[in-house]
Amino acid sequence: MTAPASAQIQAEPVPDDPDNPLESLERPAQSQEAGPAPVPQLRSARRATGPNVLAIVAHPDDELFFAPVLARAARSGGKVTVVFATSGDAGPGVTDMEPGAELAALREEEARCSINALGASEPRFWQMGDGTLAVMARKPDSPMRSLTLRVAELIEEIEPNVVITWGPDGGYGHSDHRAMNTAVTQVLQAMEGARPDLLYPALPVSDDAPSQLEGWAKTHPSLITDRLSYEPRDLDAMRAAANCYESQFNAAARAALPELLHAAVWRGNVFFRLAFSRSN
Repeated sequence: MTAPASAQIQAEPVPDDPDNPLESLERPAQSQEAGPAPVPQLRSARRATGPNVLAIVAHPDDELFFAPVLARAARSGGKVTVVFATSGDAGPGVTDMEPGAELAALREEEARCSINALGASEPRFWQMGDGTLAVMARKPDSPMRSLTLRVAELIEEIEPNVVITWGPDGGYGHSDHRAMNTAVTQVLQAMEGARPDLLYPALPVSDDAPSQLEGWAKTHPSLITDRLSYEPRDLDAMRAAANCYESQFNAAARAALPELLHAAVWRGNVFFRLAFSRSN
């Protein structure tokens, strides 16, 4: 049985911020690891009239942990670009396929299915090695060096006003997730002038946190800066997206994940922590 999507979380209100590109998506009812890689200098982010959202994550399925926000941004006419640094080629998920190119191709197809369900543009795949992003970061030819340069080039190309990636905790400590955070944060903190909002998805500290999320990092409510609302159709889009990942989760898990996050964590609002003060 699915939970209603209309319940709104009871949380301290966040003041409206006219500089937040996602402000129009909020409250419809009321309305680290330091990486050594060199960072190219980027020009200031261009302020668009609507959200231009760039989500950079490590693996196919990572986007599910903030998927309703992507769906609503796309549905509202925003530009939404999702980039996967790896193709999840190390597995195993629930498939008996061997790690490698065949599994990577399958997971890319599942990711395309997910991103299409969310209404975003064609995803990008950098096809870096799953589980390798943090390996030997100081070496000139390390994955971290390549990752950082790619992030810088992508931001220069797309000029987003919002960037979403894993926080420094990596969700549950995954080394690829943490490397993703390091690369993206490192690039944006070196930008001059106005920079995109950098948002980390957050699970609030709560006395009634679901046991299924034991081991996941939690964020104190005082550090949560953005509560971005979603509507029933955005949750439906996430359900469709989650159902794409047949090699990652069995049918029961694919059905349960959106309901767990909606009913026990989000309750109508996806939580984020802003990495830096908003640019004027």
